[in-house]
Amino acid sequence: MSFQPLVERPWLRQSAAVELPAHWCQLPALLTLRRRWLHWLADQPGGQWLLHQPDPLQFTAALLALWDSGRIAVLPADDRPETLQAIAAELDGQLPPSLPPSALERDELEPAQLPPLEPQAIALALYTSGSTGQPLRLSKRFDQLDSELAVHAELWPLAGAAVIAQVSHQHIYGLLAGVLHPLCAGAPFCGRDALYPEVLAARLSEARTAGLAAVVVSSPAPLSRLPAHIDWAAAGTPLRLFSSGAPLQLEHAAQAERLLQAPVLEIYGSTETGGIASRQQTQSAVWHALPGVDWQVAGDTLLLRSAFLEQPALGWQQADRVAAQANGFVLLGRGDRVAKVAGKRVSLEQIEQRLGQLPEVTAVRCVDPGRADGRLGVVVALRADALPQDHAARRALTERLRTLLADQLERVALPRYWRFVEQLPSNAQGKLDRALIARLFADLDDDRLPRWLGEQWQDAEHCCQHYEVPERLIYLRGHFNGFALVPGVVMIQWALQAAEQSFGALGQFQRLERLKFQTMLRPGMRFQLTLARKPDAVTFTLESAAGRHCTATARFLAAADVPA
Repeated sequence: MSFQPLVERPWLRQSAAVELPAHWCQLPALLTLRRRWLHWLADQPGGQWLLHQPDPLQFTAALLALWDSGRIAVLPADDRPETLQAIAAELDGQLPPSLPPSALERDELEPAQLPPLEPQAIALALYTSGSTGQPLRLSKRFDQLDSELAVHAELWPLAGAAVIAQVSHQHIYGLLAGVLHPLCAGAPFCGRDALYPEVLAARLSEARTAGLAAVVVSSPAPLSRLPAHIDWAAAGTPLRLFSSGAPLQLEHAAQAERLLQAPVLEIYGSTETGGIASRQQTQSAVWHALPGVDWQVAGDTLLLRSAFLEQPALGWQQADRVAAQANGFVLLGRGDRVAKVAGKRVSLEQIEQRLGQLPEVTAVRCVDPGRADGRLGVVVALRADALPQDHAARRALTERLRTLLADQLERVALPRYWRFVEQLPSNAQGKLDRALIARLFADLDDDRLPRWLGEQWQDAEHCCQHYEVPERLIYLRGHFNGFALVPGVVMIQWALQAAEQSFGALGQFQRLERLKFQTMLRPGMRFQLTLARKPDAVTFTLESAAGRHCTATARFLAAADVPA
């Protein structure tokens, strides 16, 4: 079908569903849910409503109901309870996680009249992910969104295609490329669990079986982890892959193209600017501006003008440093990543570049962990054989890295807080955002926590988390004097807390089965916690280079089965 802008309500077009599984979003099911939300909202106040829903179908139906009822959708940057509570307190309402039971069976006719969608009206507000500071709220009008969507339709049409998203629609890139573009083009789309490679392969196969060309909306994190053991050719060759949200390494772009036999197109932009430029890195490192984006280099930064901006006439100065090239530009790094420590200006990028020269270092991110002392933190990704496994090795490595920086920084400005990881943690957009930074350094403010160092998901039911035992852990006191150990009950507590954080509410705890303690867990030791979710249980294992420490299965009673 042809592209229609949002103000024309493309979701009301006549469209028959393609034969695809129910986890694909298509208009018939979308309109049914939207009508139910519309009738539920009829009894609610107007204004601005908080919307956070990880499922693309539920999210899109609620979003359209907000628009069709004259409301503004507000999308948070993350799903932390404190984030949602703080934002909701300033708004007129918060949509529940799912339709209330009273609305589930309602499927009334389409309302006779809908308020017009005015191009200059605010459609939604988003919060930045906050990787370099506190998240900022930014509004987007319908004409801003439509201008950018029209460019997507011009450059990357979706006729005969289906869109598979590996990124969150709660952020501007995932929203535009993964939801709104296919919605305006009448194309099926899906997401959420497609982040996992095996699920991505299944979705590619489903699209191919339906006679549709697949378009994958991704980011550096999942593209860097595409496994070679999957038969991608049998799954189906995508039409194209997109990447955005963070820098994509050339080797990962080349690997993704080799495995999936499709071009990887990167989109450069931000929540503030919308899309700015695109490139296929395996062909050229130069970024080419999107149609309608006027740019020039002032000093070494970009000055932009485009219809995607909130105030197009005023333009925008992008913080990234660039150098002009023929018909485009190359990125040279951030220009505003400077922190003040004890009154001294410190370049975070300079620290990263210096540490990144070490052969065992694969990635570095210097951050402000938000401590009262104002000191910096560094997250260093190392080769597996270089990761410190105990307190002595960690201390020696920290001192070596601080010494490496001492010829560039005054002692008071040297980073104080260090985290050594296998790979840099990233959110759905491929960014190390404020939520992840807070999680990496959470043990500094709570001496009951293990030191979280990242996680990998095999699928929605299997997760492996990496930790370190902090030397200042309160549970080590008196257990035992002269030979500190993590008590067994603490290992169980950590496992159950991590399971609830990963999988959501587990139900009423019943008992532990097959509980075994096999090896002592001591201060400074790195360990991994493997979690597997079952309908009524969670199986967990704690192990490290020293061996297996603890394993058990925890049984739970589902909420529906809890006696009144």
